Amino acid sequence: MSAVLSGSLKEFGLVEVLQVVEMGAMTGAIHLKQSSGRMGILYFNEGKLANCSEFDPGALTIGDVLQQMGMTTYQYIEQAFAQQLQDLLGKRIGERLVMMGAITEQQLREALRTKMIWTAREFGLWQDGTYEFIASPNVQKLLPYGEASLDIDVMRVTMEIVRYSDEWQELHNYLPYGMRTDLMMAQVIPQPLNFDLRSLQLFTYVNLYRRVRRIACALRRPEMDVARELGQFVQQKLLFPTPQELVPPSNGRKIRLPDPAERLRLENFELLDLLSRMELAWDKHPTPMEQLPALVDFVNWTMDALTETCRAKGIELDPNTLLSLMYNERLTNMGNYAFRVEQNHIDVEDFSALCRNVMGGDIQNASAFYDEATMVLQRLLCCVFEMINSRVANPRERLENQEVWEAMFEQFSLQRNEA
Repeated sequence: MSAVLSGSLKEFGLVEVLQVVEMGAMTGAIHLKQSSGRMGILYFNEGKLANCSEFDPGALTIGDVLQQMGMTTYQYIEQAFAQQLQDLLGKRIGERLVMMGAITEQQLREALRTKMIWTAREFGLWQDGTYEFIASPNVQKLLPYGEASLDIDVMRVTMEIVRYSDEWQELHNYLPYGMRTDLMMAQVIPQPLNFDLRSLQLFTYVNLYRRVRRIACALRRPEMDVARELGQFVQQKLLFPTPQELVPPSNGRKIRLPDPAERLRLENFELLDLLSRMELAWDKHPTPMEQLPALVDFVNWTMDALTETCRAKGIELDPNTLLSLMYNERLTNMGNYAFRVEQNHIDVEDFSALCRNVMGGDIQNASAFYDEATMVLQRLLCCVFEMINSRVANPRERLENQEVWEAMFEQFSLQRNEA
């Protein structure tokens, strides 16, 4: 993990930074920070933009985009989010909406690409702050949970950033906080005016939702179109932007995400304590007969730690989370043996009985069984870890966790060879 490109956005704008990454066909993430505490990340896969995220309660979400593009409604999105809170390691909201029949897979792909471009163009408005490129050999280790690399050409994104920035040079005079600007109706209209139904609807939604982005979602229209119209009404003094409460810099504290993403993040998962417990336990199990059940214990411990983390956030983890993961990864069986799984726990006693039965017999069969079992159980542990770690918002922290996790398994592998 290394930072190969860093500096100030005042001296080197985001468009120029993107062009450097594109020309170098670089893989990794650009980490943006502002003095106000706002943060953003753009992910790259061999010079193409893979995805991007903003860390801010008012940031654009996939739900916002789906509503603004008229693809689905707020009610469907809330239903999908409620499901996700019970199944933290399951499908993302967009995938759930597809399963519910609320949107099609093609609509989801279009919305994901639109969200990425709209988020990147907002980053292009940042006139101050810093950037740091974190290189990685594999972009999937950096991307948030369940997100695939979209691989959009940087040229397309930079052109959108330039166009958007030009338009906001004038709009900023009327909507000083961009899409986060809160508005209110003028108390007195200077002269009698006749409004069409579209304008009257817009005024109604200003009173109901205040913020430009929320108004656009409620109207089910793209936020830039709505911003243009609202800017005109501000210019005519029919609407006024309200002062925005200043948020103090984070000073290293965790930045809040939009509410749906905030409740699902897992920075507070006690990974190091869990790994220390595993290492201590592994040292007490020197023989192959003891090591395999120990790996099952490690899976159960990890699920227990995840359950407690979720509970601390007011979320009850679905009792079939582990079983669903095993089905998805095709790890429910070893040959003819099917793991017994209940309440996010693998039955250790049942698996231990299998180990005694197989490994107490023919040495050659025991060796093959041991190799297959360690491979399956280690793969399962890795899948659980990757699911949890990808819920960590900061890419640098995700990479550090990945290095510690991989080092632990290297140590276990050496001990198994010695055994």
